[in-house]
Amino acid sequence: MPTPKAHGIDEDEWLRPLPLMAEQALASGSSGNNPVVPTVDEIQDLYAQIYA
Repeated sequence: MPTPKAHGIDEDEWLRPLPLMAEQALASGSSGNNPVVPTVDEIQDLYAQIYA
Protein backbone atom coordinates (compact mmCIF):
# COMPACT_ATOMS: atom_id res chain seq x y z
CA MET A 1 0.00 0.00 0.00
CA PRO A 2 1.45 3.38 -0.93
CA THR A 3 2.49 5.57 1.98
CA PRO A 4 1.77 9.29 2.37
CA LYS A 5 5.43 9.88 1.47
CA ALA A 6 4.99 7.89 -1.75
CA HIS A 7 2.05 10.16 -2.62
CA GLY A 8 4.32 13.22 -2.28
CA ILE A 9 2.95 14.48 1.04
CA ASP A 10 5.56 16.50 2.90
CA GLU A 11 6.57 14.93 6.22
CA ASP A 12 5.91 18.12 8.22
CA GLU A 13 2.45 18.40 6.66
CA TRP A 14 1.76 14.79 7.67
CA LEU A 15 3.08 15.09 11.22
CA ARG A 16 1.61 18.49 12.12
CA PRO A 17 -2.03 17.36 12.49
CA LEU A 18 -1.24 14.05 14.28
CA PRO A 19 -2.45 15.22 17.72
CA LEU A 20 -5.80 16.27 16.24
CA MET A 21 -6.04 13.12 14.12
CA ALA A 22 -5.42 10.93 17.18
CA GLU A 23 -7.99 12.80 19.28
CA GLN A 24 -10.54 12.48 16.49
CA ALA A 25 -9.80 8.77 16.11
CA LEU A 26 -10.58 8.19 19.79
CA ALA A 27 -13.61 10.47 19.72
CA SER A 28 -15.09 8.52 16.81
CA GLY A 29 -15.63 5.55 19.11
CA SER A 30 -14.21 3.10 16.59
CA SER A 31 -11.36 2.19 18.91
CA GLY A 32 -13.94 0.81 21.34
CA ASN A 33 -14.44 -2.09 18.93
CA ASN A 34 -10.89 -3.29 19.63
CA PRO A 35 -9.95 -5.57 22.52
CA VAL A 36 -7.35 -2.99 23.63
CA VAL A 37 -8.16 0.71 23.31
CA PRO A 38 -5.02 2.63 22.35
CA THR A 39 -3.93 5.87 23.97
CA VAL A 40 -3.64 9.13 22.05
CA ASP A 41 0.15 8.72 22.11
CA GLU A 42 -0.07 5.20 20.68
CA ILE A 43 -2.34 6.38 17.87
CA GLN A 44 0.03 9.25 17.06
CA ASP A 45 2.91 6.79 16.94
CA LEU A 46 1.02 4.58 14.49
CA TYR A 47 0.24 7.54 12.25
CA ALA A 48 3.90 8.59 12.37
CA GLN A 49 4.98 5.07 11.37
CA ILE A 50 2.58 5.13 8.42
CA TYR A 51 4.43 8.06 6.83
CA ALA A 52 7.58 6.10 6.03
